[in-house]
Amino acid sequence: MSVLTAVTEAETKVVDTVKSLKQPVVDYVSKGVEYAEGRVPKVTYPDVLPKPVDVIDSQYDFVVSLISAQHELVKAVVETVSPLVGAGKAHTPAAKATKATKSAA
Repeated sequence: MSVLTAVTEAETKVVDTVKSLKQPVVDYVSKGVEYAEGRVPKVTYPDVLPKPVDVIDSQYDFVVSLISAQHELVKAVVETVSPLVGAGKAHTPAAKATKATKSAA
């Protein structure tokens, strides 16, 4: 088994564990809500605030975008340095601007 396969299998187990905890956690919170009903004062959620689920969805979208951007950045950096460790093609650096091309711009 390769190292990457072992890591992927461990990651899958973590994700499966988190997924399996959803229902027990929701059930436990539901019991807390049932217990609290009638014992705590009723509150009105302000209309000017976004609904909590909308905040969660918005933040989830942000995190997905952020992770995607980081993935692209890290992948580009790794591809750039890979030749140094013998893990990729030789990098061809971009042509440097000369004084003549800089003054023409």
